[in-house]
Amino acid sequence: MKAPAAILAASVLAFSLALSGTGLARGADKAPDATAAAEVGEPLPPGAPTQSYELAAWCFGAMSEYLDIYDKVKPDLRDIDKLFGSEVKNEKDPYTQDIAAAREELKVLSGAVEAAEKASPQVIAPQGSQAVKLGRSIWVVAEQGSHRELARAWLSWAMPDRCASNARELATKSALMGQLLKYNAPSATDTPPPEPAAPPEPAAGPKP
Repeated sequence: MKAPAAILAASVLAFSLALSGTGLARGADKAPDATAAAEVGEPLPPGAPTQSYELAAWCFGAMSEYLDIYDKVKPDLRDIDKLFGSEVKNEKDPYTQDIAAAREELKVLSGAVEAAEKASPQVIAPQGSQAVKLGRSIWVVAEQGSHRELARAWLSWAMPDRCASNARELATKSALMGQLLKYNAPSATDTPPPEPAAPPEPAAGPKP
């Protein structure tokens, strides 16, 4: 479990202004719109895609970068835990439960993106690649700071709640669409394959 938010607040306060608008800082200067106000839990940051497939790809990018950063900041996470304390004692590596949960969520996101690509009658992977890069880019500002600042940003980040629900909705819809596409293949308008030639008749044996 991550350190209590009250303890982390003092540590990340000075860094939060630099992260504004990236999704790593909780407080945005802009007032939330109607969609954001209706969200429960961690909201999507400004600039995140709204289309289902691209949002799943964006979430995948943000989460995959979160996991990549973990190895870079592991020593700093240990130091922070020593300073503020941790709810989990005697861990070999810090926040192993959080990392395990994040990896499972990454599989869900990846599966949703791939299912949508397979079910789409059009090529959509290029848009998805751009969305993945956009998701990863929310960490750029934090990665330009020190390892300790990056560790604090890592501790303060949580994947937006909409990522999980959108990925599951997208996977379900894509599975249904994929079945429809397979059901209609080959089309009735396709040229049918040639029928196999009839086997030759056996040669007559010698007469007695």
